[in-house]
Amino acid sequence: MASNRRIGTETSETRALLLRSAGELMRDEGYAQVTSRKLATKAGLKPQLVHYYFRTMGDLFAELFRQVTQDHLRLLDEAARSDDPLARMFEISCDPTNAALQLEFLALANHRKEMHALIAAFGLELNNRESAIIRAAISARGLDLAKATPEELATIIQTSARGLAFAGRFNSERFSHARDTVISWLRMLAAAG
Repeated sequence: MASNRRIGTETSETRALLLRSAGELMRDEGYAQVTSRKLATKAGLKPQLVHYYFRTMGDLFAELFRQVTQDHLRLLDEAARSDDPLARMFEISCDPTNAALQLEFLALANHRKEMHALIAAFGLELNNRESAIIRAAISARGLDLAKATPEELATIIQTSARGLAFAGRFNSERFSHARDTVISWLRMLAAAG
């Protein structure tokens, strides 16, 4: 049964601060370090305020995931309108900050099953958006991708980008060069036709 206690507004600056602080903690120290006490300390607030704005830590994690993924989808929409959509799409997915957060969300899903549905829904939406970018780019240039579908290419690009972003945290020079190579290939593909 849901609690009837009062909860803080979604547009509150304090709530936004808690979400930003949770994202920083999660990215820098891992999801397990995002406790109400540690989060309140990082945000410079009293621990009770965490639960004033979020009934549970699961609610906080779910909202943080929604914000992170909405930002990612917004960037993809901007990439779709750019002069170089394929390379821009790849660059967005190679962002090590977002990659670290997404890795933490995947690990969190092993312990908080309610995150599975959120991650699965985002994965589907991400693939749909990236496939649309690829479909538009190849259609505009009349390219034949030898039986590969835009959905398959979106999966390959996303997986490669995430792998480079994760591994790049440990060997930045090598993975930076590999990232630049993939971007140059995508630019050549976009220029073909």
